[in-house]
Amino acid sequence: MDYEKLNAIAESEISDSSGIARGLKDYIFWVRNKLWLVMLITVVGIVLGIFVHAKSPSIYRVNASIEVERVERGDSLETQQGNNFRTEAYLGGDAIINTVTQKLLVPEILTAMVEASEPKLYEREDIIKLSFLKNLRTTDEALVLEPSQLVNMMLGEGWIRVVPRKKSYIVDIIVEHTSAEVAHQIANGILEASKKNVENKINEETNLNVKLANQLVSGAEKEILELGERLSLYNACFLRKTLIDKAEEELAELKKRYGPKWPALIEAENKLQSHKGTFDNELKQVSIISPVEKDYWDNLPQEIDKIINVQNRGQFITAELKSKEDLRNNLLSKIDSLVVGNKRSREFSVAMEAILPGGPVGPSFVKTFGLFFVGALASGIGLAILIGFLDPSVRTVAELEEYTGFPILGAIPQSLEVNQETVKKGSRSHVLLFNNDNHSPTAESIRNLRAGLSFLGDKEDRRTFMFTSAVPGEGKSFASANVANSFASQNEKTLLVDLDLRKPVQHNILQTERAPGFSDFISNQMSFEEVAKPTQNENLFFISSGSRSGNPSELITTKNIKKLLSSIPNDFERIVFDTPPLIPVRDSLPVSKLVDSAVILYRMGSTHRKAISRILKLLNENNADPVGIVANGMPEMKKSTGYYGYYGNYYYGNYAYSYYGSGSYYGEEEDQEEEKSG
Repeated sequence: MDYEKLNAIAESEISDSSGIARGLKDYIFWVRNKLWLVMLITVVGIVLGIFVHAKSPSIYRVNASIEVERVERGDSLETQQGNNFRTEAYLGGDAIINTVTQKLLVPEILTAMVEASEPKLYEREDIIKLSFLKNLRTTDEALVLEPSQLVNMMLGEGWIRVVPRKKSYIVDIIVEHTSAEVAHQIANGILEASKKNVENKINEETNLNVKLANQLVSGAEKEILELGERLSLYNACFLRKTLIDKAEEELAELKKRYGPKWPALIEAENKLQSHKGTFDNELKQVSIISPVEKDYWDNLPQEIDKIINVQNRGQFITAELKSKEDLRNNLLSKIDSLVVGNKRSREFSVAMEAILPGGPVGPSFVKTFGLFFVGALASGIGLAILIGFLDPSVRTVAELEEYTGFPILGAIPQSLEVNQETVKKGSRSHVLLFNNDNHSPTAESIRNLRAGLSFLGDKEDRRTFMFTSAVPGEGKSFASANVANSFASQNEKTLLVDLDLRKPVQHNILQTERAPGFSDFISNQMSFEEVAKPTQNENLFFISSGSRSGNPSELITTKNIKKLLSSIPNDFERIVFDTPPLIPVRDSLPVSKLVDSAVILYRMGSTHRKAISRILKLLNENNADPVGIVANGMPEMKKSTGYYGYYGNYYYGNYAYSYYGSGSYYGEEEDQEEEKSG
């Protein structure tokens, strides 16, 4: 036995006092034990579900469908979009279509729909979507809603759903409401508001693109004008170059025939120089008009022939001018296409407009019934498991043995038959089980407990037994009386001593007087022979608690117990002490040190597990560890096929997890003071 663990358990809080791992079998048995609670909650849930269904208003569903036709934001100036938008949408996956269709639920569109609705949705008396709770509330005041409030209500309560169909371009708009007319108006209103919203966005985008294109056209035309001026000057230079070439040819021909002083030759040279001077002036004019051309000519090496390079430069400017003119023409064409395309660009078309529904689609009785049934069943099971977790008592034999670390000497079931008879008689005389050859499960459990105690050792080593418990009501008096009677029934001369001086009950069980007894013997008023009373069993003798004492603790001392033990004749083979509970009083501690075997009674499913931890700690501190524990108060099964049928799977040597209900009958009156005087 791990006493450090035991001490820690004894000092711990209730919530931490378990130390026992829970498993599936525990949950199953908790539910079985509280099956009535689970069934009750389930029945209540079913009735509540039927009531809710009966009081829930009818739900009408209206469907409208759209066909996605364009998935891009619009034509771009930088890129040319293909015409097969559907193929692009399909290849892009459902996300592209979802992006387009989810725009149907944006607050902007819904607000526009509400504000444009005729009659105004927010002014309708039936605009509120009723439910079970709303249907129960009645008010005479008209509800006034703002458009934004109505939109929030639509989105928050899930009036509208947008569901794309798989592998298609069709999207369904589903509106559910308790008013068919409201649902119909909302569905068609969403279609109209969405189309207007798309048209407005496309118009805005188109206007922006046209504006940008016009700006580009204006810039291109300016560049074309500048290039034209530069090209015209270069054309003049090029024409001058032609004249220079012709003058050079004439001069060369004259040089072949005439000398340097020939007038015609001199005139030809002057003409050539005049053309070159004019060429230089025209080229300078180009640099003056265009800084670009000035930089070009300034950066040319000096050895480059400017006359020859004019032709190349003119060809370059001609090509650039053509490029700018093509750009301008393309932009003008693009503007025309944007204006025309705007008229036919759209993200979707209406595939099916909403129509009034023929009848309600909800609430579904099967769905409501199933929801409440499953919810109630789960709640009942959860509550049963929660009660099991919160139960501070021990409910299984295996758990009791694991928790305490001591062997379980026996398991005593509760007996409703004996309990009812005892209550009816107002006496404990019927608690003794062996007067009429009793073969009940309870009597069988006592026989096995007696056998277990006998197997603890030889009679000489296990002659004296003490029965105690943690708190009153755990059945120690019942167990001690019947074990003593069982020993006596085996022809073993047995003495039963009632040391519970504060609340004695054994004299009622054995139908004898309380006095004289132990207190009278200790006070030297009576001898052993005078206080040891015979019973109906010839082998069973009984010493009652005796006359009332002002301080019972002073009577139950080590000295007095030794005095009693020394006075008992040797022919008594078994001596059984019924002692007080240990937690309220410590009267049992002196006895525990002197007896051969201390036995603890524990009522399953009733006594807090912390209580048994406490008394085990007390006994250990007094060097009086018990020989074992008796599990009392387990339910008796109506039918049994096993040796211990009344408590299911439990059997000595192999403690299976079995669940036992709580109950109290044995010793449940031990905490009641006897009014009858001794």
